[in-house]
Amino acid sequence: MNKEFNVPKPVYPWTTLQSPFVGTFNEEESDWYDQDYQFLSKEAMARYRKMRLFDVGPFMIPAAVERDRVRHATRFAIYMTVTDDFVELLPTKEIAAFRDRIFEVMMGDNPRPDEKGILRQMQTNRKEWIALGMPDFWLERIATNYKHRFVTDGIMEESPYKISKEIPPIPLFHLIRANSIGMIPFVDLICPTTGFALPDYIYNHTVIQRIIMLQAIIVALQNDFATIGKELAIESEIFNIITLLQHHHKISFDEACTEGMRIHDEFVDEMVTLSNHLPDFSPYQKETAEFIYYIKQMISGLNNWYYQSGTKRYDPGGFAVPPNGKGETIDRIEIKHF
Repeated sequence: MNKEFNVPKPVYPWTTLQSPFVGTFNEEESDWYDQDYQFLSKEAMARYRKMRLFDVGPFMIPAAVERDRVRHATRFAIYMTVTDDFVELLPTKEIAAFRDRIFEVMMGDNPRPDEKGILRQMQTNRKEWIALGMPDFWLERIATNYKHRFVTDGIMEESPYKISKEIPPIPLFHLIRANSIGMIPFVDLICPTTGFALPDYIYNHTVIQRIIMLQAIIVALQNDFATIGKELAIESEIFNIITLLQHHHKISFDEACTEGMRIHDEFVDEMVTLSNHLPDFSPYQKETAEFIYYIKQMISGLNNWYYQSGTKRYDPGGFAVPPNGKGETIDRIEIKHF
């Protein structure tokens, strides 16, 4: 049975750059899969090769003009996606053990020969960041954010809802999704891209932290509109603003899309307002403004990746079904974005 849904696309009030590196990391990605992702099933590997994750880096940091300053983000996007897909429905203790091991490797420990190759990708990423001039305080920042603001506060908070099929209240949903989408550590990648590690006193400032949180919430909502077909096809995927609004407000799918986009646009307006009224961060005002500029490019760049890259991640048969997941439950879902 076919089901057709009309879903709006987010629009952003700034110009998005186009990266010269789009489409150029395909062979490198293939090598990474061959070398370090053999723990994946053959079916999952085939699906990942169709997702064009190698273009996430170029789309999200389109202002970078050096290949090395895009490669690190491309590598990160791939192993972050695999981490999310394949631990989200594991028992909490197993997720915690893997999370703690990731943190050790990101802080400089060497993966053992018997461990999953994804840890070698993380080790290589650390070496890339050091080569790009990142200091110890920044390396600890991204490792800590990956551990706490992605896995612990995101995946591990989201997982019980996916297993139990319970529906969270919308304010809690925004907080969990802002972490589970992985954008808080991804924002850290701006620093090795620009070559400037934002000092702690700026990074931890209330306004900067709010802008980072808004970026994560906006991207999570953006993701919900782009990936609704995947969510409708996997029984365990209930974390989508459209389906939650339908449930909580007892409204139609179309009405939920309209309300979800209104919420999204309000968050965008707040972020623009804050970015236009930054505190005085002298002597690093220019660097801070560039950091915010890159955040905006990340948001709209990822939005373009969903619709322009040719990714098959969210097509029927294109996404990786997690262990213990029920898989696709509807014969065919047709999503039309407008």
